[in-house]
Amino acid sequence: MVVSPLDLILLLGSVQGFILSVLLWTNTRGSRLSNRLLATLIGLLALMSFAVGVPVANRYISLFLDLAPLYMVMPVGPLIFFYTRSLLNPSFKLGKSERLQFLPIVLDWGAPLIVWVFFAGFLLGLWPRQDGPSWGHAMNEYNTYVDIPRWISITVYLFITRRLLQHYTVAGKSAIAEQQQLNLNWLRQFVHVFLIFQVIWFVHLVPYLIPEFRNALLDRFGWYPIYIPIALLIYWLGFKGYLHTRTNSPASSLQKSISPELPEETVSQVVAALSKAMATDQVFLDPNLTTDKLGQHLQLNPKLISAVLNQHVGKNFNGFVNEYRVEEVKRRLTNPAYEHLTLTGIAFDSGFNSQATFQRSFKQQTGMSPRDYVDREQKKTAQIPI
Repeated sequence: MVVSPLDLILLLGSVQGFILSVLLWTNTRGSRLSNRLLATLIGLLALMSFAVGVPVANRYISLFLDLAPLYMVMPVGPLIFFYTRSLLNPSFKLGKSERLQFLPIVLDWGAPLIVWVFFAGFLLGLWPRQDGPSWGHAMNEYNTYVDIPRWISITVYLFITRRLLQHYTVAGKSAIAEQQQLNLNWLRQFVHVFLIFQVIWFVHLVPYLIPEFRNALLDRFGWYPIYIPIALLIYWLGFKGYLHTRTNSPASSLQKSISPELPEETVSQVVAALSKAMATDQVFLDPNLTTDKLGQHLQLNPKLISAVLNQHVGKNFNGFVNEYRVEEVKRRLTNPAYEHLTLTGIAFDSGFNSQATFQRSFKQQTGMSPRDYVDREQKKTAQIPI
């Protein structure tokens, strides 16, 4: 059996992917959830690379490739998004709503299911053997057009992830902030590489979907224009991702490395000073407020502020400040003096410098969008008897 050089690249890439998946899955450094999400992502890519690269030496291998769901693409988008969220937020967990986003994987099982139905029907005598080619044609047609939702799914998740990264900022100069910045830099590279792959896939997908060009395209290039980049992606993603986990430490250990346990009296004084700066001095109205600026205002070390917020208040700096900004927006929305301003204008006057951050923070704190909140308050006012 002779293996072509291009198939050899795919097979070596798949073997490398399986090894790195195991290493990541069992790795105790960094976030366990992040490691396992990345391991699953690399494992799926390796499985697809193997399915294309393995030589079809006999009918049994061909039957195995048809019966086994080796091309599982629909989970790739959610895995990218959840991996990103898990690195940005150490407390992130896969809840019910997150797990439901993996349900479209049933689209990937369509072609093997067609084969299983035909195979079972043949064994049960429901149709004669000569009807086989029609089922093979149905399977090929399904494989052709199921790539459309696959490509759309990954692309949409990539843009959602990219948008999340664009609006994510790292505050302070603590050890936690340094690790968050490393995570952010790595994730930006991670998303951009996948976006480049989506462009390559799109260039191949468009002529592939046109019946007049499909056979000529496959006869000349096969699937190599897609799967050679996947093999390279496995190499890069595996090594780069695995090396990143070796430098990534859990947030709890980073917090301990900032400083020893702070005295209770110190914590109380810092919390009181922070509350005064927000409630009385209203420093949150400064859209460019940072821990350094707040430290200068309070004559406190910025690292001490970050440590108290992270370890004792249980919030990061941006989350803490944005809570006061949201409350200020709510106050102004019910004040007739601000009726001449738009909702966005009120948000910006309250310290927000990004509409996306305002929308996200407001919904996190109130459980509803700003517009829904305004509508609810207006209904309450209308119900007050005159």
